Amino acid sequence: MSPLLSGLASVASLVFNAASSGAAKSAAPRRGSEEAQAQPSAVVTLSPQAEALAGFAGKGILVSQGKVDGALGAVQRGSGSGGGLVGLPAAGGSVSAQDFKALLSEFGADDAQKEQIAAGFDTSKDGRISHQEFLQGLASTSITRPGNDFSQAVLQLMDRSGIADGVVSQSEFAALATAFANAEKRVGAA
Repeated sequence: MSPLLSGLASVASLVFNAASSGAAKSAAPRRGSEEAQAQPSAVVTLSPQAEALAGFAGKGILVSQGKVDGALGAVQRGSGSGGGLVGLPAAGGSVSAQDFKALLSEFGADDAQKEQIAAGFDTSKDGRISHQEFLQGLASTSITRPGNDFSQAVLQLMDRSGIADGVVSQSEFAALATAFANAEKRVGAA
């Protein structure tokens, strides 16, 4: 079996197992308007399922939510889309820092957070966030890597856009990946 198929089979197994064991958790209602204004925890961690997604990012695989049914899918650079997977533009895709900051606004980031997070993802300092830079930034949130201000800022943003309970779930993690993939697709289509 090719490494890509083996990796995708692993992702499918992980997603199936996570969905089966975490169905009650993912079905939890969103917080009301009073609770939505609660501040995120000072230190945010990843759920085991989100930790696995960060691990995939570290291996060059972007896992994101499907548009139609909300199921998780994975796409490795250079692979085609299919089977409900989110397709990405050809290798070399990137999003401008300005478009990336607009994306972060959709997740509730203030101006200071947008600057910090965009600068953290743009490691080449060229004013664009490449697909590889985005994956590296997601991978940096893993508990297997030493935490830093950048990774905590990303985790807090993911958590705040979800239920703000101090733990980033797989769906909260995948929501940012999906938003980036969609922005990358828009740029590739333009």
